[in-house]
Amino acid sequence: MFGTGTKKSLISCLLSFWIALFSFGSLADNVIEEVIVVAEKRNESLQDLSQAVTVLSGDELDNKNITSFVDLSAIAPGVTVAKNEGYKTVVSIRGIGNETNQNAIAAPSVAYHLDGVYIASPFSLQTDFIDVERIEVLRGPQGTLFGQNSTGGAINVISKRPSTDGFELKSDLTVGEYNLGKGRVSMNIPVSDSVATRTSLTITERDGFTDNVFNGQELDDMSSISFRTDWEFAVSDNSSLRVFGQYFDADNNGAAIKGIDDQTPGARKLSQDTTSNYELTSKLFAAVYEADLGSATFKGLASWQEDEILVVRDNDRHNFGDIHIGGLWEGLPYIRAEFNPETSVVETKTLELNMISNEPAFGKLDWIVGLFYFDHEIENYIYEFKDVNNVFDIGLADGQFTPYVHNPECPACFAVYGAEVGFISNAFPTRESYSIYGQTTLSVTDSFRLISGLRYTEDKVESFVSNFFGIPGQVYNLEEELDKVTGRLVAEYDLDDDTMIYASFTAGFKPGGSNLTFGFDDDNAPVMVFPIFENEEINAYEIGLKTDAFEGRVRANVAAFFYDYENLQFQATDPDIYRGGVANIPEVEVKGGEIELVALLSDSITLDVKMAFLESEITASYEALDNVKAEPYFFGQEAIRYSLREDINGNDLAKTPDFTANVSLRYETTMEAGHEITGILEYIHRGEFQQRVINNPTVDVVPSYNVLNLMVSVDPADKDWGFDVMVYNATDEDGVNSRMTDVFGVSATGVELIPPRQIMGRIRYSL
Repeated sequence: MFGTGTKKSLISCLLSFWIALFSFGSLADNVIEEVIVVAEKRNESLQDLSQAVTVLSGDELDNKNITSFVDLSAIAPGVTVAKNEGYKTVVSIRGIGNETNQNAIAAPSVAYHLDGVYIASPFSLQTDFIDVERIEVLRGPQGTLFGQNSTGGAINVISKRPSTDGFELKSDLTVGEYNLGKGRVSMNIPVSDSVATRTSLTITERDGFTDNVFNGQELDDMSSISFRTDWEFAVSDNSSLRVFGQYFDADNNGAAIKGIDDQTPGARKLSQDTTSNYELTSKLFAAVYEADLGSATFKGLASWQEDEILVVRDNDRHNFGDIHIGGLWEGLPYIRAEFNPETSVVETKTLELNMISNEPAFGKLDWIVGLFYFDHEIENYIYEFKDVNNVFDIGLADGQFTPYVHNPECPACFAVYGAEVGFISNAFPTRESYSIYGQTTLSVTDSFRLISGLRYTEDKVESFVSNFFGIPGQVYNLEEELDKVTGRLVAEYDLDDDTMIYASFTAGFKPGGSNLTFGFDDDNAPVMVFPIFENEEINAYEIGLKTDAFEGRVRANVAAFFYDYENLQFQATDPDIYRGGVANIPEVEVKGGEIELVALLSDSITLDVKMAFLESEITASYEALDNVKAEPYFFGQEAIRYSLREDINGNDLAKTPDFTANVSLRYETTMEAGHEITGILEYIHRGEFQQRVINNPTVDVVPSYNVLNLMVSVDPADKDWGFDVMVYNATDEDGVNSRMTDVFGVSATGVELIPPRQIMGRIRYSL
């Protein structure tokens, strides 16, 4: 574990670097470049924003092998990215993420926007980045401009725009270990003086990192294609229309999720008796219209999105094909189970209209107003099978699933389990939302500004669900409507031309909704999971400093924050068996601090440091049931299950490591012949965290890890060609990305690892 002493050593080293800056004297005219972002829906300098934002350029993404959201973990301060169930990416910022991802309609806590368009489906986080100019990571609630589902923050992915300036071709080919082959090509074509198009294609093939020794499958493999086409039309001298489409398709064996009791030797070997499969198709079409009206700019954004996913996976995370025992609970903690399949179709339509001031009203007031509409429809099908012969046969385990067939040796099996059908669910939830919002910036003096914003939201959720997990099943239709006002207040003050301090208050929320399953019978024990779960609400307080020092050779951004949460949504378990769902923890607090430092140590060496310190705590008495402890008790034993509940007051939140750090050194030089050499050394630390708010020491502790990455790049003088050698996870750390315990099924816990050491070579060609 990364202890306190190691933290102090790292901080001491950074202070030594800082002090060493004084000895460099006058460097050549090198200064840190200004970074322009659209974090508040207008182009602004990063240093002028009164909130914590980290920006990753497209070149930085390439150099650090950041190809999807999963790779963003610890890249920005306080950002943790974990994979639940192998195919549900959970982004947490400052400890706030989506801990309810087994509910299809439950909303994320970090909003994802692609070129200004809100992307709703959680499965879209599994797609690859393609032709990216930069990524902006906004930390902290974004309730005014980005609305619901941004209580943790927001991530803006900005693609490279088409240009009429000239033809451009960029391509590269990457090969590496595990038979990696990845080809990318991007072309910008000026069709005319007023029309340009940009088209990009990425194809990736790679063997798996993990072997299933039972059936020979390679897991964590990759086979995907990404395509994007982007057209921009100059409608007039002061208006434009941008239309783009994006397509992603993946078909592979799925993620390696090793059961915690799997004794197969080797961290990247497991034994499971289900042949798994993962398929994802993601489509997006969007249009963005902009018109300069003089004193203001009008902007309209519309989109249609569809994601389709199919998953077959081993739900018990182990191999029970050769077990011959009577009564599984006498010797082992799991029943053989698999999802075969789970499928989802997610369709989303969005429309947003903005008016953004180009010049301050009365010379002092900048403003933005907007309308937002969102329509979200889901079709979710789950088919789980259980080999209940393993439980009820006397000395016989057939190792097979027998759907919809009575077991003559166990006449009660169908009444209890529905033959060997564990759980069937057909769910059709929908969400419709309307918002109106506005934000103003008042320049009280040349150095003091006040920012205020409000957003009003109406939200409606409907769910039709048909569940079967024994006799009888459940069919129900639920509906929930809500409205909410959120807002933001900020005070900014310029200490000088290069230094700003700020203090902010933000109110945000994440909407409630309906549960897929919930407590149905309170005859034997009180209900703990209800049909409807409530809004999650946050009051966030932040202070910060942003400065460029030492004649522009050092940039330091520092933030400290405190969050007061009400009704935090989490995945809960009910005493009524097989009826887990989303519930609300009444009070939670999160506090922490972040440091971002960039320093030009010399004309050739750049130091980049990002660190975050985080504490979280449940601050009110609340009783929850750990499904791991309750799993051995079946129908008719609800009272026993209820007696196992525990008060989680004082527990940590999920995915809140106390310390994360990303430190890199970049060396650049130009040889006499004009060849450019670049070397990057990067160190990443992600601290230990709990995978659930239950904080069960047996299954919930996710250990810390440390990763070292290396990259050397050569760009010959002619600039057309380039060559890179990259080593990621150089020490071959078997770091744990996440643990996942199913709230449904057999409550099995599985472990997913970060990628192993990968050595890659890349050749680049541009024109």
